[in-house]
Amino acid sequence: MKIRGIYATALTKLLLDYKNILGNQTSFELLDNGFALVQPSATVRERFELKENDEFPDLEVYDRQDKQGVQASGTAEAVNAFTSILLSCLDDVVVRKGEAPAAILEGSRYVDVEFPALSKKKLDEIRGSVTPTLDGHHYYKACGVNISSALDMAEKLLEKGGSREEVEKLLKQTIRAKYPIVGSLIEIEHVKLHGEVFNLGKAVIEAFNHPKSLIRFRRVFKKKGTYDGLKTEKAPGDYAVTEAKIGEWHFKTRYFAKDGRYKGTYINLNTPIELYPHGIRYVDLEVDVCVWPNGRVKKLDEKKLKEATAEGIIAPRLARTVKEKLHEIMKDLN
Repeated sequence: MKIRGIYATALTKLLLDYKNILGNQTSFELLDNGFALVQPSATVRERFELKENDEFPDLEVYDRQDKQGVQASGTAEAVNAFTSILLSCLDDVVVRKGEAPAAILEGSRYVDVEFPALSKKKLDEIRGSVTPTLDGHHYYKACGVNISSALDMAEKLLEKGGSREEVEKLLKQTIRAKYPIVGSLIEIEHVKLHGEVFNLGKAVIEAFNHPKSLIRFRRVFKKKGTYDGLKTEKAPGDYAVTEAKIGEWHFKTRYFAKDGRYKGTYINLNTPIELYPHGIRYVDLEVDVCVWPNGRVKKLDEKKLKEATAEGIIAPRLARTVKEKLHEIMKDLN
């Protein structure tokens, strides 16, 4: 295997040592001889005390452009083993098998992998067993060049023996100004399980409780349409008020007419919400709950979650988590 990018150290450790990391969680057939790293970067070679190896890789892994995951290509056996390990180790990972880009060798298998919040945290932990790593490492690396550079400097201080608490405090102070505040315009990146990314429009932050990680924002609609799920008319001037908690598995949006008349509520279930300098991001887990003004409550799209599990896009335990969260929401509503 050949690995490059911001996830290289964590994935190298995971693939070289998956038996110890996963323990009894493995319920799939792996490569007979495991994975061997070829063409390692100088940094990875030093961290893992590896010798040079210029053999041709049976698996190549590299960053996605948005740093929210990786793309991998290789033999069917290697790609299947790679995705099986990820699905066994990472609680909210999303694996999309699809058409290989033109640059990929003909006959190779190809996957696009998304690492939502919990996957990044687990990879932080794995990386931390190899080299000094701050909490949120892979998340910060996906935040853009400025924050990524600040992280690099902070982790150099950690390597030199700096106090973890002091270094983390310094990093947060350094990057604080990059993040949205009350009054800021933010984007809402609604990522679908099959890979489409929908920007739900610009929203204005109305309130932000930092200690509790609670954020409330408002969107105003300019065009006519219909609210998905609610099947209620959307008119120009309508507005939506969303309440979300960073790290939570769902968020709630209430819809209102221009005159303030309540039109209904939509509760979206998703991977734990991440806040980036440009806005919030999550992967939509298909299941939703609608609440109408008359008190009627309805669950939507549970079938889509089952289909995603059957296709191997998500692990069965992620589907179980979603069902547990759905049960909690329905219990609270009733």
